[in-house]
Amino acid sequence: MRRPRPCLHLERRPSSFYWRRRVPEFFSKNASNRFFVFSLKTDVVREAEVLARRLTWLSSLAFDYSRGVANMETGLMERVLTELVRFEIAASDYARTIAPERTREEAQQALQREHALQATLRDALLLRNRDAAKEPVRAAAARLGVQVSEDNSDWVALAYEATRVLLDLSVERSQRDQGVFSAPSRFFEAAMKADAAPSMPAYRAEPSAIAVHAAPVAHMVAEPATATTSAPVSAPLNASEPIQPSPPKATKKASIKLSEAFARYGETRLEGKLGKEVDEVAVPAKGESYERNSFANLRSTARLLVDVIGDKDVSELKKSDFTDAFSVIQRAPTNHGKSPTETRSTREIIAAIDLEEQKNKARVHAQLKKAGASQGNIEAAEHQESIARLRVNTVYRHMQDTQRVLRYMIAHGYLTENFMKGVIWSKQELQRLEILQEDNSRKIWGDELPKLFRTPVFQGAITDIGDPMFWSPLISSHQGMREEEALQLRADDVASENGIDFFDIKVGAPWQRLKSKAATRRIPIHPNLIALGFLDFVAMRRREGEDRLFPHLTRGKTRKTLSENFTKDFTRYRKAHGVYDERIDFHSFRTQFNVEQIKARTDSELRHILMGHEMETVNLKHYGGDGHDLAYLQEIVQRVDIDVSMIQSPFVDSKKAKVSDLQATRKRLRVV
Repeated sequence: MRRPRPCLHLERRPSSFYWRRRVPEFFSKNASNRFFVFSLKTDVVREAEVLARRLTWLSSLAFDYSRGVANMETGLMERVLTELVRFEIAASDYARTIAPERTREEAQQALQREHALQATLRDALLLRNRDAAKEPVRAAAARLGVQVSEDNSDWVALAYEATRVLLDLSVERSQRDQGVFSAPSRFFEAAMKADAAPSMPAYRAEPSAIAVHAAPVAHMVAEPATATTSAPVSAPLNASEPIQPSPPKATKKASIKLSEAFARYGETRLEGKLGKEVDEVAVPAKGESYERNSFANLRSTARLLVDVIGDKDVSELKKSDFTDAFSVIQRAPTNHGKSPTETRSTREIIAAIDLEEQKNKARVHAQLKKAGASQGNIEAAEHQESIARLRVNTVYRHMQDTQRVLRYMIAHGYLTENFMKGVIWSKQELQRLEILQEDNSRKIWGDELPKLFRTPVFQGAITDIGDPMFWSPLISSHQGMREEEALQLRADDVASENGIDFFDIKVGAPWQRLKSKAATRRIPIHPNLIALGFLDFVAMRRREGEDRLFPHLTRGKTRKTLSENFTKDFTRYRKAHGVYDERIDFHSFRTQFNVEQIKARTDSELRHILMGHEMETVNLKHYGGDGHDLAYLQEIVQRVDIDVSMIQSPFVDSKKAKVSDLQATRKRLRVV
């Protein structure tokens, strides 16, 4: 009996595989029933819809996978699979180097096992079986200290790629086991590099000759046996001539680790030497200055370089080490190295924040795309998800410290080449990068200043009326002082002349420090400070017999400055009271002072005098700011217009402070 025509039609549809098995049975029993034909057509349409949805879903996954966004965590995948490859290769190489000798039959058996493993992995890829990759992936993730969830599509993709990686590893192992390597031995490369410079021929003594050469060439090395630097063979032996001892062989300095190179350079600078020459005279004052201002930076550079490059022997370093290192360092986050509990390496941290940034941008992109946002708004929103990286100037400082250490190594005979040449940015490149860098530099307080002044310490919630958290921000914002200058003020640094009260900024005690010679200056006290009771506060400290205005401040362990610990306290205070902005800090008070003076059209010379800036103008360089009297400078200081009306003075009740300095009281009342 001939097969019904509808069956032939249905077999030509996309889902014919399904119908080839079921249609004949239907029509053999119900050949004349048109209802079954209608049902079959309806089922075909439904089948096609399901298939279309599946194809759309697969296309979306493939597109996301190719872009490396959405559900595919490519950053994490790369880290785990890279760790898997490195560990397996290192383990197999080590096992091969210490393995005992084997017979040819044993070698063939090992090769057959690898081939069998490769066949198994290929079969797993064919069947989409990911079981073989589970344990290796888990072990790699555990070594990295990351969590990999196994209940989503990310795990499926990771396990599949891991199966491919295991296949590649097996092929590489079998090739190395047969002596086929993709690159020369690292020892061979090191030897070839060391032998790149042409060597001078060594003098060789003939068997019948005795060394009598009186002027040997110091840089030429004799043969190891009995060979010495000698006169020509034709020279007759003269018994009356004394036999000259052969010169000592030139010995190569034993290599040191990169960390030790930084440590030695640091010790040299702490002694007060520049570290540029072997024989230098130590200047202790320079060593103390270096410890205060630069030693912490050197140590941070050392930790960063050793972490990224590894604590290699200096003799094994190559230019590519530093090229790669600084390409990595530029991608480190701005807060890198500031957490005492961080245990991850720099590369691991960068991989993590790259992944986080990538996921956040993909999430924002998907949300805004779904909401119908414009491409411009999508790009702006994605940009907001960017994680801040090290500033250009910070990276350049690391480059400078690294180059100084390498030059120190060259001067002391550990290196012959400055690997930072061509790696460190030129001045022009530095300027170009600074221009391209997004402007997220320090801001002034601006509208945030009234918010700060409404926090508890400025509203009477203090136990010590001399609290530096109250006074130092006010001093810096009204007087343009640096943080350390304000915190180290002594009672004797507040003086009066011709009825004008002023700060006498100078080094009046061994523990006081100024940034430069220009920092020595006199600044009239702003009326706002007097109105808030600053002179009463100074009088109180004098009665108490305290030398410093803020006697209970402690010095930091690293820089030995008062600002080191106070900066942390100030940051915690701002965060606790909701006035924290990473671009606004204590130094922003000084910036605020400068901006206020610019708004008041104060010329640059006067601003530099009041702020203690170095200037190259003849007037300031040779005569300083003494050409301007206090009365004129007082007028300039008063141009700073800051509203302090919301601040509650600690001296609002004169009995509370037991003020005995009537002059200070009168001035405060007069200003109010």
